[in-house]
Amino acid sequence: MSILAAPGARAQEGLSPIAEQLFLEGKAFMQQKDYEHACEKLKASYDLDHTATGTLLNLALCHELLGKPATAWVEFRQVAAESAARRPDRVALAREHETALFPLLSYVRIFVPPDARTAGLSIRLDQNLRIPESSWGTALPVDPGKHAIEATAPGKLARVAEFVIGAKADRQSVAVEPLEAAPVDPAEARAAAERERLATLRTRRVIGFTVGGAGLVAAGVGVVFGAVASSKNKQLATTCPNDQCPSQSAKDQANESLSSAKTFATLSNITVGAASILVATGVVLVLTARPGKSAPSSTSGALRMVPGPIAYGAGLLLSGDL
Repeated sequence: MSILAAPGARAQEGLSPIAEQLFLEGKAFMQQKDYEHACEKLKASYDLDHTATGTLLNLALCHELLGKPATAWVEFRQVAAESAARRPDRVALAREHETALFPLLSYVRIFVPPDARTAGLSIRLDQNLRIPESSWGTALPVDPGKHAIEATAPGKLARVAEFVIGAKADRQSVAVEPLEAAPVDPAEARAAAERERLATLRTRRVIGFTVGGAGLVAAGVGVVFGAVASSKNKQLATTCPNDQCPSQSAKDQANESLSSAKTFATLSNITVGAASILVATGVVLVLTARPGKSAPSSTSGALRMVPGPIAYGAGLLLSGDL
């Protein structure tokens, strides 16, 4: 199995001067067998240009020599896939190392029991790799050494579980334990309650203005009905002055006007009465939605609705100290 990259396995042409310099430094560290610094330089170079498959190949070789077989295995597979159509030599080299590493891979299974599952649960491996729910319970290839699994969720205390992976073909299983509820900050709880209260007040004001506006419209309709009823009464007085109708035809017309006047008067009373209730309700909702003031209780007496006379009937009047 080849350990060092072939002469052609070098950085892609067209890289920035910085990426090229990092690549050359990485190669120099590899010649000195300082694989830790070599991998750092090569990764920094590849991060500047992910089209540099030659840099990725050298990085995979470096990770293999550094003792990170799982990372190298993934990188070799990527090199083979990206080089398939243009660099058969790289494909052959990458496949050779990929095949040799596969039996040496170690795995970890992350189990999340039902009692540990909660809304917004997030599982991360070594802080930077999020493990999706679809991968819970799946054997995941990892490099040898010490690792940590962190479980977090909104309103819960984070929990960290550490484990160690052996050098070759190790198998580990880690179960995530249920998360405990995080202590509530009194100041934050008060702030949240205040935000909720203000949101409720804003909603109440909107409803109050809507209901009050509907009441004003209904009041206008009631006034129109009342005006029509008054017009019919005047028409009756004109047709039969002093209740004396000059003819049967005039009497019939007067009866029709009287019936219409009564109908419109009834509609006016009903409409204006309903309007008074709507307007009063809207006023109460708006006035009790002022920030810093709570809604009055039924025994406070500060604001109340009482029955009283209105035009064309009876309704509700707003009474009290505003």
